[in-house]
Amino acid sequence: MEKEKSNVLKNKSFIFLLISKFTSLIGTFVQSTAFALYVIDKTQDSMLFASILMATLIPKVILSPLCGVLVDWFDRKKLLIFLDVISGGILLLIGLTVGNDLSVAMIAFICMLLGIINAMDEPTTMAIMPSIVSKENLQSGNAINMIVSSLGNIIGPILGAILYTAAGIRVTLIFNALSFLIGGLFNLFIKVDKFAVEDKIKSLGRFKSDLVDGFKYIWNEKRIVKIIVCIFIQNAFFNGATTVGIPFVAKTVFNVTNNEYAMIEVVVVFGVILGALFSGLMQKGISSDKLFVRMLGLISICFFSISVVCMGFLSAKLAFYFMLGLYLLLGIASINITISFQSELQKEIKPEMLGRISSLVLALIMSSIPIGQFIYGLIFKWMNPAIPFVITAVIIFIITVYYGVTYKKGVEINGVNIPGIGE
Repeated sequence: MEKEKSNVLKNKSFIFLLISKFTSLIGTFVQSTAFALYVIDKTQDSMLFASILMATLIPKVILSPLCGVLVDWFDRKKLLIFLDVISGGILLLIGLTVGNDLSVAMIAFICMLLGIINAMDEPTTMAIMPSIVSKENLQSGNAINMIVSSLGNIIGPILGAILYTAAGIRVTLIFNALSFLIGGLFNLFIKVDKFAVEDKIKSLGRFKSDLVDGFKYIWNEKRIVKIIVCIFIQNAFFNGATTVGIPFVAKTVFNVTNNEYAMIEVVVVFGVILGALFSGLMQKGISSDKLFVRMLGLISICFFSISVVCMGFLSAKLAFYFMLGLYLLLGIASINITISFQSELQKEIKPEMLGRISSLVLALIMSSIPIGQFIYGLIFKWMNPAIPFVITAVIIFIITVYYGVTYKKGVEINGVNIPGIGE
């Protein structure tokens, strides 16, 4: 097992996990694309679907810390299989019984239900990685995992649009159901290192105690509390500027076509893939802390450059393509911070607590996204488009300097340097 873990590309368990994730991701993106098209076709109200998507974040944010305790309680391989089977079973039942006419309420129900299941699936996947990949190869493993996710993000929506147009909403539900069930089948072949779980009766009292222990673990590390504040602030402004600001500017300032607009999503995904491919090279010979500072600095420069572009010095078309280049760099920078953070977290947190800690971090990340989107939805109404990007650049630059000065020797967890996260 140890010999197999030493090379991720020869690691059968890791390959099976990747295939499982890729399969279920394709199905998920097929379904989400079909839902978007269906709601627009049925109601002519894209904001209605956007509200549904926002609402699904709420149970994920609330339940992720709770689910983390369960991840630490049970066999993670069996848990992954169970989550895939229950997701596939529910979708298959709905797909076979409701036909091609879904109500908006049913769509909301499906999205929220899958959001709740996903609240447990994400920390389970993150916590299982150190059990199938050696510590030395976690960086490479997480990078390949990000590439697979990005490819699913490209292929899934394209396939979803084709499948929905040709066969309707019912077939896309069944397709996603089968993707989960096939993913669960591949997870059967994963070999996972076992870790010692305390032999205590699983009760509500113990659940509360273990949940509190997760919070205490983080709270007692004062430096971690400070860096989490930095993560939250920069993540809110980063996501607000990229998911609201850049598309808004592209359509209202540069008046791009729909095809050019679609290029925005493609470019950032391509940036994520490039960043993941070269993550090992970018971190070679430097600490995670130095990488974090450099990538945050690059992000700040990119946003400042976008603000300059918005001032109208270039023609609309040239400005748009220049902004695409900057968006590519944002994808590269953000994914490298994420990969580095996840790898260090997986290396240094005790296996029996990794589910709780990772779920708390994921909840933090998710909670910052709607806050950032709300802030930027407001300020782009009130200000010249260049100003919000200047604000973003300045805030992220302040965080960069603060982290570089305060944590020059690294943030320590059990004596090991831990960086922040950038996505």
